[in-house]
Amino acid sequence: MKNNWTTLISGILLFGIIYLKFFNSVTSKLIFEHYKLQSILAFIIFYITIQYSSKIAKYFYSKRNKILKNKKNNVHFGIENIANFTIGIGLIVMVLSVFGVNPLELITSLTIVAAAFAILTKEYIVDFISGIYLSFSNTFEINDYVRIDNQKGKIVEISMLKVKILNDDDDIVIIPNSKVHFNEIINYTKRDMRFMTVDFQIALKYLANIEQLEKELILSLKSFSEYIEPKSYNLKVVELKMDYLELKFQYQLKLVDMDLQRKIRKKTIREVFNFISSKKEYPAAN
Repeated sequence: MKNNWTTLISGILLFGIIYLKFFNSVTSKLIFEHYKLQSILAFIIFYITIQYSSKIAKYFYSKRNKILKNKKNNVHFGIENIANFTIGIGLIVMVLSVFGVNPLELITSLTIVAAAFAILTKEYIVDFISGIYLSFSNTFEINDYVRIDNQKGKIVEISMLKVKILNDDDDIVIIPNSKVHFNEIINYTKRDMRFMTVDFQIALKYLANIEQLEKELILSLKSFSEYIEPKSYNLKVVELKMDYLELKFQYQLKLVDMDLQRKIRKKTIREVFNFISSKKEYPAAN
């Protein structure tokens, strides 16, 4: 509802400014005589036009792809990022015009300064370009569960410069777009959403029998057995190190349920901890 009112007010403001600037002889003459006012009104028209164009583009994209209202995916964020960037450029031009500076002359005369500025801000430029690429690529989408570098979690936002991930501890992790683009990405959602993996390491001195650990892990998930495919349990050795093992405990859910996945993952990690604790030898009390 609030969004509809904002759109309506913006439309009325746009038509009002256009009328005063182009169709009312008194106000158009006044605006023409004051270049600062002319620049500000031109920017307002530009701003509202870009916002409307962005909303129209997102509307037709959602309609074509049958996306529910108030739902966003990568393309929506991509359109918003391009709109915000365009508005930012328009704002800079407007400020320069208000202070009596011709933007084209300034850009021409400050080529060296502009080049130096580009070098200083190259990280931001790379982040922005990477954000545009990620927005329109199919590498991952909003709500996909991914691993980027050493961070695991659900994609919740793709902005102009950052990607936001909600990890398993309900923490928001913010990663620069360039780091996302140049790092290895594992998209767990692209595979079967029911297939789950818990990675962990265990010291060899605490592990006498892998089969026993697997049985204890399966037994610990007995309360969730009605939700897990009975023959899908698998404890896999990923790599053998000098003093520890890297392991994967895998299982498959009968239904897709993100809350249930997190509960089972939490239970599994606790069971691994309990298993290790039970194998430790503590000094006798005096």
